[in-house]
Amino acid sequence: MSNTAEQSSFTLKAVPFYPDAIPIVFASDNNYVPYMSATIQSIIENSNQSRKYIFFILHRTISNESASLLNKQVSPHQQFSIEFIDVTEYVSKYDLFVSRHITVEAYYRFLIPEIFYKYEKAIYLDCDMIVLADISELFDIDLGNHILASTRDITVLNWHYASKVSKKVAGTRNSLPIMKDTSNYFCDGLCFFNIPLFRNTVSQTELFDLAMANEWDSHDQDVLNILCEGKVLFLPFHWGFYKSNDFEYFPENYKNEYIDAMKHPKIIHFTSKPWKSYYGYRFESFWKYATRSPFINNIINNMRSNNMLEQPIKKMVLGFIKKRRFGLKFILFDCVRAWIFRGKIKKK
Repeated sequence: MSNTAEQSSFTLKAVPFYPDAIPIVFASDNNYVPYMSATIQSIIENSNQSRKYIFFILHRTISNESASLLNKQVSPHQQFSIEFIDVTEYVSKYDLFVSRHITVEAYYRFLIPEIFYKYEKAIYLDCDMIVLADISELFDIDLGNHILASTRDITVLNWHYASKVSKKVAGTRNSLPIMKDTSNYFCDGLCFFNIPLFRNTVSQTELFDLAMANEWDSHDQDVLNILCEGKVLFLPFHWGFYKSNDFEYFPENYKNEYIDAMKHPKIIHFTSKPWKSYYGYRFESFWKYATRSPFINNIINNMRSNNMLEQPIKKMVLGFIKKRRFGLKFILFDCVRAWIFRGKIKKK
């Protein structure tokens, strides 16, 4: 254990301990709760009924009303629990760089190894994901001597191999020159933490100091990649798949894995948001679970306030659906099932 990993700049309180449950961690502000709710719904519906799960929501601004709705969403399912952890006192002292769509909530994942110290493992997910497999399959993976598991960043991996052809076709981020092997750059939308080993290897001080040392192009993701390099277990793309055209320079093994993951994803990471674009890769998977969440009206109202519904959305989206292999009939049937499901939940 390094000297820096032995020290922490503050003392963090442990979160409630559920010894038999799988801890699943999110970080959100109040604006992103509706989309996180869809992620939660997808986990619930694809879960193993014989396992227990606990959602931990790291936040500063989630309202009592939103928390109440999330509790109502989760409570009918006996094997699930939910806890809200206000992290204001831990992060307010830091001047953390934010830009574009990235908010300070992105850095909350840095707190997980400390406040979850009673757990052996914990899964962190971004709020723009849909889980199509039982997440216990992921949790049961042996992390061995790795401090975390994640999936390689598809875009950066393509840059890595493109650079071997021509420097002109490869992109860059200001963290990449620091890394020894950029093919091992991962996307931290999914972080599966080996809690004891991570705490013995990387300290809170290191994480936050490095975050504030530079205006990193990819913020928290760059910090984790720099500090965790050589200690990451790489999962198949299936566990954090996002659609990209950036794979033309992949070697055959990665290209085959990417294509298979596109056909059979276990977790979809919506880098192109279904609530901001009418049609994209597997957009129907998001709406399937969003219509089952108690926040569907919030999502629709947000789209309306952004003038998303004033355009001929029905004609355009239905036209795209008809062209898909499962057809319009399948979508309509699934929507009916969604509304029946919501009705049953409301009655409980």
